[in-house]
Amino acid sequence: MEAKDIAALFSNREPIEIDFKNTSHGDDDFRETLFADFGTDKIVIKLAANGFTDEKHLVLWERIAKEYRNLGYYCPQFIRAVDGTFPVVIYKNHSCIVWGEEFSKYRSAAELIEEKFSDTKLVKDGWYSYLDDAMTMDAKVAACHFDYTDMPSGLCMFELFDPTDRCDETTEDAELWLATAKTLPEEFADRVDRIWNNWLEARKELEKIYRQLPTSVFQADINETNVLLDEDGNFKGVYDFNLGGREVYINYIIRQAPYVSTADTYSGLEANDTFLKRVFHALDIAKKVYHFSDLEKKAALLLYRCIRPLWWYAAEEIQEAGTDKEKIRKHLDMIEYEQTREIDFSDHM
Repeated sequence: MEAKDIAALFSNREPIEIDFKNTSHGDDDFRETLFADFGTDKIVIKLAANGFTDEKHLVLWERIAKEYRNLGYYCPQFIRAVDGTFPVVIYKNHSCIVWGEEFSKYRSAAELIEEKFSDTKLVKDGWYSYLDDAMTMDAKVAACHFDYTDMPSGLCMFELFDPTDRCDETTEDAELWLATAKTLPEEFADRVDRIWNNWLEARKELEKIYRQLPTSVFQADINETNVLLDEDGNFKGVYDFNLGGREVYINYIIRQAPYVSTADTYSGLEANDTFLKRVFHALDIAKKVYHFSDLEKKAALLLYRCIRPLWWYAAEEIQEAGTDKEKIRKHLDMIEYEQTREIDFSDHM
């Protein structure tokens, strides 16, 4: 099916122009967006062929956007085909599900930073200037404890977001570190085993309480490309719901906050306790509108020990160290420190 035929699924009018944007992640995760300009209005038409985009998820993401709008945040409306469905079509040799979205009234933070705020990058006091409002939005969603789906977000633990995945992403990161660490010289083998056993123990203890932790249903991806701002840089809402779903809120904070606070390089999160400081900052924002339970306070340290020490960048650090044994020791020292340090999260919850 050609682009003009796909546009005809959503309007009886013929578009005067169609622009394209491909955001695929390999052959097994095809994604393309069509921007159909009808003269008086535009429709964003999205096509996807992957393991996690199907009719059930689209109905869910449509609902999430509605609930966010009910809380006063802007999210573009989902648009179904003229027959009321999310059709499946053959496009560029892929069997794709298709849906439309309202052309956003606002622009993404990434676009505005590049065009209007290249000097400041919208960073104030070390954080994106819109971060507090975005985190407050998440906290308000968490406080609603939405329970209208059993489908997890892309940040889930102990379950699968994409049915084709072998394990959750936190476990995948840790296993990637282990596989990489196994290539280190034999003199480090005992330390590698000890670190891995520390991680398994933290995960085991977390699993005992994880399913009792409070959840809600989140958009689950507030990075600068998905955050919507007005032309003065004020936070208005979000779009792009393809990681959205039910999520344990405290996991969501620790998994996401360090990455979305600014656009620093990942190596920058390693320095000066930046990763933890960003988690603390997010918790300080959240507690203004959300009440953390005693169980969440207990889980915070276990989550940190599961997520932080063996996050995906840890495997890259080993590769960057190469054969430099001093760098390897420093890397292993830092991981064991993060696994065993006592952190008092209660002051921030």
